[in-house]
Amino acid sequence: MKKLSIISVLSILILGSSAFIYKNITDASPEYQKTEQLYASLINGEVIQESALNMFLTQMPKGGDIHHHYSGTIYVETYLDWVKLKKWSIDANCFHISQNAPDGKTLLSVDQLRNDDGKYRQLLELWSDKDYENHFSAQVPPDEQFFNTFGYFGLISGAYMHEGLNVIKERAIRENVQYIETMLSSIDVSGINYPNSLETNETLIAAKEPSAINKQLEAIYQFYVNKTAFNDTVISFVNRVKAAHEGIDGEHFIMRYQTYNARIKDPLSVYSGLIAAFEAAKQSDLIVGVNLVAAENNIIALRDYTLHMQMFNLLKEKYPNTNIALHAGELTLGMVRPKNLSFHIDQALNMGHANRIGHGIDISYETNAPELLAQMKKDEVAVEINLTSNEFILGVDDNAHPYLLYSRYGVPMVISTDDSGVSRNNLSGEYLLLASRYKPDYNTLKKYTYNSINYSFLDDDTKAKLNDRLDQEFIDFEKEMSQLFESMNN
Repeated sequence: MKKLSIISVLSILILGSSAFIYKNITDASPEYQKTEQLYASLINGEVIQESALNMFLTQMPKGGDIHHHYSGTIYVETYLDWVKLKKWSIDANCFHISQNAPDGKTLLSVDQLRNDDGKYRQLLELWSDKDYENHFSAQVPPDEQFFNTFGYFGLISGAYMHEGLNVIKERAIRENVQYIETMLSSIDVSGINYPNSLETNETLIAAKEPSAINKQLEAIYQFYVNKTAFNDTVISFVNRVKAAHEGIDGEHFIMRYQTYNARIKDPLSVYSGLIAAFEAAKQSDLIVGVNLVAAENNIIALRDYTLHMQMFNLLKEKYPNTNIALHAGELTLGMVRPKNLSFHIDQALNMGHANRIGHGIDISYETNAPELLAQMKKDEVAVEINLTSNEFILGVDDNAHPYLLYSRYGVPMVISTDDSGVSRNNLSGEYLLLASRYKPDYNTLKKYTYNSINYSFLDDDTKAKLNDRLDQEFIDFEKEMSQLFESMNN
């Protein structure tokens, strides 16, 4: 990317607040102005009126949630309902799901578990972040706790995908969210064996020259896309998504999906899964993007980070119309060596072709951070802000969070939940954290809701329809809030 002079960078920093790329959505109507005053009164006093602010934000239209993981969004209690329907059991020793019938000793039915308060609380604390306050010696570190949860409910989450999507839909509608873009599932192509896989993995890991890596990746790509079993697997996945989506879209709500692969596997497994993901996105209008998930500080994820970005670089050439969102910079000082904080967002943007950056916490440690921030603003690459998970996984909150830095540079932002079932939160709760910590004005808060539509991976016509709907929802909301403001001031 073109380097900016230090004078240009400082100008952006100093003038950032006046150089916002956000479109002005202020309204001269009395309803808008009274709503603005009501919101300001809730956040600008000596004590933030958190309960009233929560009510305001719960009622406020919120557009969409576009950094959203399907399996991590379902609450534990719902998963247990499904385990009961399956007549499966819970192992009382390790709290994993068993498909065997309960034996009254180690394997408990869901009803037996729920009748044992101690065991039930233990399960909640393992399957989510519930009651996790500090890192005591008996607990694993917070980041490990968070990512471990998926291993407990993974078996049941896929078995009730259609039901789960309806749970998410109903929750979204209740809190005035009209669009969900969720990371639904990866595509399992592990049964299609690449010849000399062990040697190929070792070659990819050891290779340093991009040309040699690309040559190997091209050969792998050709092998898989010309395999009937591979293409049948992709088609089966596309059909499964279509079936799970049946009846989800409605007059006031729509849902679309990202597929992904996990960055903690060997290179062949990562790449073959990504090829399948790009193929699925090409074949289905419901699958609107591709992502890369799992702990960024995992030893394999760190070792192969640049290799993964090279995979995305090659696949973007082959699938130029496919949208890419990448978890990048979900790291902080002390979690990894300083050198690992210096390039992840840069490579996600400039090698991985990310249209959006998930988390982006380590931005201030990146070698060319000012230039990257200016690039994100210029290219309108939005950063997905996930305050709850950033605080829990990374211990980053308040002024240590780069929200204010992104805001200062005018980088577009969206507010999202990440894994609200694991965190036991919702989108309104994320807005509550945002408003109480950073006190953005009402116009900025409102802009984030439009960003969640405008920076989604929806087509332009659908975005326009959702924006029109959001316009009307804000008219109705501001009318109601203005009446509340008047009643409070009479």
